[in-house]
Amino acid sequence: MFTTGSHACNANWAIASVFSVGVAACGGTPPTPPPTAPSSPTQAEHTRSSEALILPPGVRAKLIDQEGTSRRYQLVLAPGTEVMGAISDFVVDNHIRAAHFQGLGACTDAVLAYYDPATHAYQKTAYKEQMEIVSIIGDAAPTPGDGAGLHVHMGVAFADGTMHGGHLFEVHVSPTMELELTTSPIAVRRAYDETFKAWLLAP
Repeated sequence: MFTTGSHACNANWAIASVFSVGVAACGGTPPTPPPTAPSSPTQAEHTRSSEALILPPGVRAKLIDQEGTSRRYQLVLAPGTEVMGAISDFVVDNHIRAAHFQGLGACTDAVLAYYDPATHAYQKTAYKEQMEIVSIIGDAAPTPGDGAGLHVHMGVAFADGTMHGGHLFEVHVSPTMELELTTSPIAVRRAYDETFKAWLLAP
């Protein structure tokens, strides 16, 4: 059994060491709390990845999610930016091996097309007016000879509520376009198909 005086203080210190309370009453120094754990590797990787991005003119980007080596970016395109060129540059300049993306926005003009299987060619239609981009969706499969290997479809709505859509060749943003682009570490390629005269995915 512990007694009074210094022995009592020592006893209190022993108890405090176990329960981590009351040590200051005996003149002791409280145990040093454990150091704060550093940021997780995922958070650190997010920071490094965002800083390392090469951004084309008119494009802002933020890394918003990561799972393993797959990354999801939020891209915001400024007024006047040509979308196909901007996405292509983002993919190629950042050495992305494969990606898919989707988004929405508005534009001042667009060139949409329909693939005619009889002629093996696209029939293009140009639109030159303010339009809502109801949906834009596509993928990227960087391939020698086909650049970023983009395949993109887009739907637009006009002032009267009617809609047109098709294969996208060109579109200029106004006032904005918001995209989410997800990358894959596994490379995907296209191959030129002589029958259809088109670059098709070749898994």
